[in-house]
Amino acid sequence: MLNRRYLRIKVMQALYSFYYDDAKDMALKERDLIKSIENIYNLYIYLLLMLKEIRRHAEKIQEERKKKRLPAKEDLYPNTRFVNNEALMKIEKSNKLNEAQKKRKISWDSDDSSLIKGFFTKISSSADYESYMGANTESYESEKEFVVKLYRKFLSENESLKHHLIEKNIHWAGDYVLANISVVKTIESSAKKDELEMMPLYKAEDDKDFMLDLYRKTIMSDTENITLISNRMSNWEPDRLASIDFLLMKMAITEAMNFPDIPVKVTLNEYIEISKLYSSPKSNSFINGILDAILNDLTKNKKIVKTGRGLVG
Repeated sequence: MLNRRYLRIKVMQALYSFYYDDAKDMALKERDLIKSIENIYNLYIYLLLMLKEIRRHAEKIQEERKKKRLPAKEDLYPNTRFVNNEALMKIEKSNKLNEAQKKRKISWDSDDSSLIKGFFTKISSSADYESYMGANTESYESEKEFVVKLYRKFLSENESLKHHLIEKNIHWAGDYVLANISVVKTIESSAKKDELEMMPLYKAEDDKDFMLDLYRKTIMSDTENITLISNRMSNWEPDRLASIDFLLMKMAITEAMNFPDIPVKVTLNEYIEISKLYSSPKSNSFINGILDAILNDLTKNKKIVKTGRGLVG
């Protein structure tokens, strides 16, 4: 679910908070970092549960119509294709999702029912829904395709949903896109005969260690990193060095020197790409120039040694 670039960005945010907090509580900011990562997975679970709630709402409407004093034929014998959609039922019956929900204590409250109702009203009044309900052919692939379509079209960019999520957790605003992508991938990768396969929080087993090591070692190497950067600043105007640029360079140097399995070129490219997202338009060329010189010197002086396959020789 979380790739290493995303982890680097989360570390950057934690370090920024650490350096600009007078308390300089390294352990506290580390706990906040871990919590921010866990919150991403909570959002992922919450959005999957939303689909379950929408299906249940549709089912509830059909059951209530059957109880009318004078029900019409369509009330007694409703079209159940949506409530029986196999992809939605897989989410409904998923033991792994239920376990994650209980473990993390995540749920949609009864107070949220009006929001769920609004989602279904919008979906069920659409041409896409009408076309789906009237189709004669059914396959698991087509069931998945419909759920993905309705999610992307009616939910992923829904302003009411975005507002609701920010009210639930202000930090979810920055992780919304990733969580949406993860929900879609979960549905698309599901197989008819198998349990719903939940995405892991970290893509690789050592990714959490990478994240925490990068955070800790950047702080521990601060004095050395500042010296390395300052020695290369003689030909640059000091006011060009934004705080986020300085931080990204510290992280890049730390990563290059402490993670022998990551090629220097990969490290350099990653932080340049991150600078494009979080710094000024000219920062990427500035960071590239400073870092390239520093990393070349460190490599020549054998302070950067790579030991992974394809990195030696």
